[in-house]
Amino acid sequence: MKINLYCSMNVRKLLISTCVILLPALQLVAQHKPFTFGLNGGFNLSNAHETVNYIIGEKKSKPGFQVGFNADYNLSDAVYIRSGVSLTTKGTIHEDAERWIGGSNAPITYRKIITNQTYLQLPLLIGYKFSLTSSTRLFVQAGAYIAYGIGGKEVTRNKTVHSSGETNYEKTSTDTFGETRTGLAKTDFGLSSGVGVEYKRFALGVNYEPGLINIGEIKEADTYSKRDYKNRNLSVTVGYRL
Repeated sequence: MKINLYCSMNVRKLLISTCVILLPALQLVAQHKPFTFGLNGGFNLSNAHETVNYIIGEKKSKPGFQVGFNADYNLSDAVYIRSGVSLTTKGTIHEDAERWIGGSNAPITYRKIITNQTYLQLPLLIGYKFSLTSSTRLFVQAGAYIAYGIGGKEVTRNKTVHSSGETNYEKTSTDTFGETRTGLAKTDFGLSSGVGVEYKRFALGVNYEPGLINIGEIKEADTYSKRDYKNRNLSVTVGYRL
């Protein structure tokens, strides 16, 4: 009986000691969530690094938007890996003017070409968070993205002004992506980097994405026209952690 009682007391002490040792670790696991999820959306200002051997007029940035879902794998309280998917719009605007043959009174045609590109985009980023206060953190992140074009139109608007004051308007559009001579390739790949601030469940970020591949190569092998077109995009987003 004494031996059994002694063994029971030792087992009880061992269980109590084990619980005391494991309790902090269990609390840490409960507090640390490996995965967190969020929603984000914001404003894009896109353009392109474009090199051509023909006249395309003045190139301007094009406003757009993005909305998406992100998933973070938290390696620690400070380091995370982020991916997800977003619907994002990019593109460019070209403007030029051309006077018809016929002297100073000849008509002038003002041309505006708007290239609209809509993508499904997947990022892969690694980031680090710096605590500023108990509820505010600064974050930096960098990595890459891959995107696939799902739609868009290249819209051309012509306004011809005659010396008499008469004005004619013309509008045409073609698919941005496709097999046309100047259609853009659907698959895009590039770098991504950003910085921002988190406050509790909300985040405000600024991100820059330079494309690395030429998506605008002229498709006709016998043409003398050459083009190199790489996306550039600056975005400001607001996020919410679920």
